[in-house]
Amino acid sequence: MQANLTNAIFIINEIKHALVELKNEGKTRTINLSNFPLSYDEAKFLDEFLGHGSVKIIYESEGLTVWQETKFPGVWWGEYRNSSGKIILRTIEITRFPELAMSQLEDIEEGISDLEKAMSEFVS
Repeated sequence: MQANLTNAIFIINEIKHALVELKNEGKTRTINLSNFPLSYDEAKFLDEFLGHGSVKIIYESEGLTVWQETKFPGVWWGEYRNSSGKIILRTIEITRFPELAMSQLEDIEEGISDLEKAMSEFVS
């Protein structure tokens, strides 16, 4: 008997439309999977359908965040964990590169300062 995949099919259609918007307009989109009451069968179907690509990003801060590109370029799985390791958010992100994984301007400014300090030890 075929499982009811209504929510999974809806999400896949949303991904398709979001990918077209990303390509044509540069518009990104995040789908919060917590907003969809996915059954086990639907979650498994989505995982198998989207699969995994070759790029994985691991961001360690107070919690662990992992982005895994799917087999469809521009579509990323996002998994956010709190400091005790519990998953607090799962997303599908339609973007060229996950925004939170990009260096933020403040961090770049701090990096410049740190680099200048480190250079001052051997460069006059």
